[in-house]
Amino acid sequence: MKNMRAVIYLGPKKLDMREVPVPKPADDEVLVKVRCATTCGTDLKTYKRGYHHLKPPCGIGHEFSGDVVEVGRDVKHFKPGMRITAHNSAPCGLCFFCKHGQQNLCETPVFNYGTFREYHIIPGPIVRINAFEIPEPVSYKQAPLVEPLSCVVHGHRVLRIEHGERVAIIGAGPIGLMHLQLALLSGAVQVISVDLSDTRLQVAQKLGATHTINAEREDPVRAIRDITNGRGVDVAIEAAGALEAWNTAFDSVRKGGRVEFFGGLKEGTPVELDTYRIHYGELTLHGTFHSTPLDVQRAFDLIVSGVVDILSLISDESPLEKVEEALQRMDTREVIKIAIKPDLPAGG
Repeated sequence: MKNMRAVIYLGPKKLDMREVPVPKPADDEVLVKVRCATTCGTDLKTYKRGYHHLKPPCGIGHEFSGDVVEVGRDVKHFKPGMRITAHNSAPCGLCFFCKHGQQNLCETPVFNYGTFREYHIIPGPIVRINAFEIPEPVSYKQAPLVEPLSCVVHGHRVLRIEHGERVAIIGAGPIGLMHLQLALLSGAVQVISVDLSDTRLQVAQKLGATHTINAEREDPVRAIRDITNGRGVDVAIEAAGALEAWNTAFDSVRKGGRVEFFGGLKEGTPVELDTYRIHYGELTLHGTFHSTPLDVQRAFDLIVSGVVDILSLISDESPLEKVEEALQRMDTREVIKIAIKPDLPAGG
């Protein structure tokens, strides 16, 4: 098989397109021809300032779907020709955290980065635990979102939103819009979406947000309290990965409410929180990260069932050669996700 094209991450704001050999799967691995790899906020974060899991030079991208080309001799559940998708990691199952049912905090997970390429190897542990055959009529564009949706599923398992509750979601990117849909499925009577982009807020409204707030034009905390008769929401979810969004979520919740800090900030970033409100207001604060195999399975089932609208989160398609441009467009907040398709012509 001839060489393939692959996008290589060289460091902050440095990407390179290279021709590299098509890899050969080991006994427990699967080789996939990538049909679609979606952009993610983590890819953008990596592009802008690096990411602790990645040591350049290395591949970039971690949400994908494609066709099985070749399988290792120990692989039993996948065969050439199958449509497939996979999570971006698998836990070891042996460490302290895995044994305590917290596989999302695994000390030695196996990762699955480098999906912005024509052919991709799925590591053996992920093949065994977190890979799925894509059934009809699920499309190549829908399937890759099993990874981010699983993280949102994990957050909602922690939050336990109940029927009749009021929820504010700070951030209307792909993560915030998935939080929005799960909050509605959980029975929230009011879901308030906050963002800086009218484009994203329009999608939030389409997906069922009862109120939308552009934080550039009005004070989101005051607006949320006005909507909730001055009390604040039962649940506030930070889904923007920005310090200001963390503060907005904290300030928007009622006494006795819950706050989820979903979007990660740069290591060492200090956050000032009013201890009086935490103590006398009896607030519950959650930090949530990644997902467990249970969350991944549930996310995949949600996509297959069609109850979560995935296609509304895909703003555009782009060829492999334009990954850098796609990430720069994501940074403008005028798109949500872009589907990178290696088969598209460079001018597509």
